[in-house]
Amino acid sequence: MCEDTDMASTEHTRDYLYAVLNLPNTASQSEIRDRYKTLSVIFHPDKQHDERTKDTAASKFLEVQKAYEVLSDPFLRQVYDRLGPEGLKWKWPTELRSKDNEEIMAALNEWEFDRRHDTLEQLLQPRGSVICTINASSLFGGDSTPNPGNIINRIRGIGVTSLGVRQSVTKSLGPKTTVALSGHAQPGPRSITRTLTGTLQHQFSPRFALELTAGFLKPHIIAAATTYNDNNNAVVLRMGLVPSLWRTLPPFLTLSLGRRLFRHSPTQASATWTFSPGSPAGRLEWHVHSSKPFDLTLPEDYTQAPDPTEPMFDNGPGSITGFGAGVRSWSYGLILHGAESCFTVNYSFFLHELALRLKAGVEIGLPGAAYSISATWNGKRSAFSTSAGVGNWGVFVRFELSYLRQKWALPIVLSPENNDSLALYSIIIPSTALAFGYQFILKPRRRAQRAKYFDAARRALKEERSAVMRETENTILLLREPARRHMDAERAIGGLVILEATYGPTALDNETAGLDVDVTIPLQALVHNSQLYVSNKVPKSGIQGFCDPAPKTPKSLRVRYMFRDQMHYAEIPDLVPIVLPLQDHLVA
Repeated sequence: MCEDTDMASTEHTRDYLYAVLNLPNTASQSEIRDRYKTLSVIFHPDKQHDERTKDTAASKFLEVQKAYEVLSDPFLRQVYDRLGPEGLKWKWPTELRSKDNEEIMAALNEWEFDRRHDTLEQLLQPRGSVICTINASSLFGGDSTPNPGNIINRIRGIGVTSLGVRQSVTKSLGPKTTVALSGHAQPGPRSITRTLTGTLQHQFSPRFALELTAGFLKPHIIAAATTYNDNNNAVVLRMGLVPSLWRTLPPFLTLSLGRRLFRHSPTQASATWTFSPGSPAGRLEWHVHSSKPFDLTLPEDYTQAPDPTEPMFDNGPGSITGFGAGVRSWSYGLILHGAESCFTVNYSFFLHELALRLKAGVEIGLPGAAYSISATWNGKRSAFSTSAGVGNWGVFVRFELSYLRQKWALPIVLSPENNDSLALYSIIIPSTALAFGYQFILKPRRRAQRAKYFDAARRALKEERSAVMRETENTILLLREPARRHMDAERAIGGLVILEATYGPTALDNETAGLDVDVTIPLQALVHNSQLYVSNKVPKSGIQGFCDPAPKTPKSLRVRYMFRDQMHYAEIPDLVPIVLPLQDHLVA
């Protein structure tokens, strides 16, 4: 049993396949080929005459075959040398083989980095944040700035008003139980405020969960929360107290109720009541919110996902600009809390193709009106957010950067009070950051995604779907003679003659170049009595002699034709019936 364990562990070392062929990892391709031939003859099952060694020889023969299959392939060998056996289990993109060594190594390094991060994420789920608040009101002539006309004094007046650090780790104890430990530190005028809390969460059922939290540092707060959530209703009850002060300081309590209002609509309503010792009447909030997907392309350009279970908007290359599809959301709220009572309105747009969320909010209350705007981009491992707000509490801008679940936030106070002139700056700064980010980061990223999609479609058209192409070409050969007879007959009477017809992506740009399919012959074969009609209920890719050059992409049929000895052109999107000649081309 010890020998089996040693063999299994040896197979997972990076030099194991070289050891099978008894070669160093610097061996050339010719050396690998020669050693493979030698060992294949030695261990070939047909060469074995002793029944006692046949099974061992068969096993060794398979090992030699596997080692040669990997090491004789330059790409797989590079993957094995860099990542070991784990790299061979991954299904690598076909296009990666055609890249140079530097690009391949960059892709392998990125894969290894992602694997390590995923392993750490699954093990501890680390989360962290650093928030540094800066008071820059002196730049704009704050009252506390001495000699505000001097720019040097204004710059010197900038200072850090607060700095907070928070870190947490989460560990799964089982499929239903997790434990978390979080700490927070923030320097104060005289000392550093520290907290250290532990949280235990258990999911009793898909609908019911319990969470217990305890503070390990003074004042040792203990809190408990229970959650019930089904498809239409949600209830959250949270309570906390300080055990050493429970006789003089009553516990705080929060009760939240949520419900889906309509069966066929995502609109939801929620109510939250919070009681705390400092607010005997409590705080009451009502909110109504809803979201709805949108598509800004023309109806005939829209391509619906063939499977409703697929993620929304992940079924094609998307639009060129990235503004083609997303989700718009709105919410209205009413907060009753004494002098802080207010009415809130929020609207947001999530642009799926850009992974960008734009949000604007307005708050109208007894103290006055306030507004805020924000833009947030979320990538695979990083995120960036910029926001601004104006109200009676002042004017601020805020920047946030996240990487690998670690967040750095920089709120900047431009003025401690409402200032109409600074309100303009609060809009210009994040808007400019968003414009630059879109032009130099998001837009090139969108084009790269489209190019990658169409490159894959182009390769599939030439290689992976070669059987489909051969069938299409054979169909065109069968239609060639009927199409010729139709063309001669139509040409003799000045009827409908198809000169050129192509079927391909609607968008014409560098990414879609080379994806058009010539369908001149199949289209001419369909002409009858100087007319051509194909219903929009029949997908154009299903017409005899047609094929789909770019699946899940809006496509159009482009036709140059002669009718009554005049040349015409028509461009017909996928979901529009083919009717030729066009009504405008029916001239005497």
